Amino acid sequence: MRWYDPLRRRAEIAYVRRRGRAASYPTLSAYAAEPAGSRARFCVTVSTQVGNAVVRNRVRRRIKGALDQLGPQDGPVRMLFVAKPAAGQAAFAAIAADVARALARR
Repeated sequence: MRWYDPLRRRAEIAYVRRRGRAASYPTLSAYAAEPAGSRARFCVTVSTQVGNAVVRNRVRRRIKGALDQLGPQDGPVRMLFVAKPAAGQAAFAAIAADVARALARR
């Protein structure tokens, strides 16, 4: 079981993207908004610009794997991770470093 809950509703994802603080990294962009509950909630989006379905799913798994590797953070947050085209060719270590920097900055 993951230490966070998924952010699924379209309206909530749009709110985080519109009202959240944005940060840009080489492999992804991150948007963080104030929490709406007691647990952390995350969403990962990967567009077709990143690559075909195999590449998109690999990038999605790598971002979620980086979140799992970091473990529970201090306090709840709502975050949206948007993968950039460079993430399709990036190593797991580069993606994990960008996820860690985004969580530290939130």
